[in-house]
Amino acid sequence: MKDNRFTLADIRNAVSAGVLSEEAFDRLEGFLGEQSLETAETEKFTLFRGMNDIFIALGICALTIGWFVLWGLLANGPAFWIAPPIAMIAYVALAEYIAGKLKASLPSIAIMAALGATLMIYAVAIYMSLAGPAGQLSDLDTVIDFGQRSMNVLVFVAVIGFAFQLGFFLRYRLPVSFALIAAGLVGVFWSALMATFGPAAEPYIPYMITATGIILLALAIFIDSRDPKRINGWAECAFWLYVFGAPMTIHSIAATFEAAALAMIPVIIVAMVLSLILDRRSPIISGLIYVGYLLQSGFEGAEIDPSMTIVLVCFIVGGLVMAFGVGWQRARHILLAPFEHHPLRRYLPPS
Repeated sequence: MKDNRFTLADIRNAVSAGVLSEEAFDRLEGFLGEQSLETAETEKFTLFRGMNDIFIALGICALTIGWFVLWGLLANGPAFWIAPPIAMIAYVALAEYIAGKLKASLPSIAIMAALGATLMIYAVAIYMSLAGPAGQLSDLDTVIDFGQRSMNVLVFVAVIGFAFQLGFFLRYRLPVSFALIAAGLVGVFWSALMATFGPAAEPYIPYMITATGIILLALAIFIDSRDPKRINGWAECAFWLYVFGAPMTIHSIAATFEAAALAMIPVIIVAMVLSLILDRRSPIISGLIYVGYLLQSGFEGAEIDPSMTIVLVCFIVGGLVMAFGVGWQRARHILLAPFEHHPLRRYLPPS
């Protein structure tokens, strides 16, 4: 099929050949510039490239369900210990082809989750057989329950999970793995604190979650600042850091202040402005969830019919989402125009 796409250089050649006037070229160039302002999109990520990726991911999920059911049936026998290494080898072979060769993100995430879960549960089972009470291991449920009850095991699992995510990212460069590496590193720190201080650390969990979210957001902002035009693959790594970091930060603040309006309204405004400045939707999405919550609380206080409350909340939140979606680039341009020549402007995506 013939490619009918033309560049400005092609059109400039047409002007030189007398096919198009200079005035018409200037008008066309201005029009295309305005169009690019409206349609520019820098927050791109490729979770799946088509139905085939979804098809493969569904197949992997079905295989994984079958594998864990089979593993549970093999309890109290030597096959319980032999089968997991075989399954992990099979998952690695799949990862080499799907994540390494095909570079298919969604199926790779499914493989990563299945392989990581198998590895960590198997590690807990080994720990349980060596350090746990004799004869306690009966099925997968007892292994998982043992891992949840023992703080030492949580530290052990957190370290294994972090090492696994690090290895998976270094081997396959899967962007979501990078965010999980950061989260896993903090998870090791968390579990170590909980193992050291026990229940005394529980009141500080919301603050730890907030700090973790802020760390992930700071790392994402740093990565974005190194590549404002988001040309290389690190932009997608930053995307996943925002996906994890924004909800952790906003939700933990909401939990700390019991989602009080006086606390949440400034947080939501900051999230919206930050989203526009950074050209990232994750903070604003997390903020809009609490916009809906605050609206619902307000309508309930006004004694509006519950069904109508749902309608009003959906209409308002939906309208806000549509407004931001349609006018995103224009809003960014208006917000950042006064700072166009500021030294820090070069670290932000173009508007």
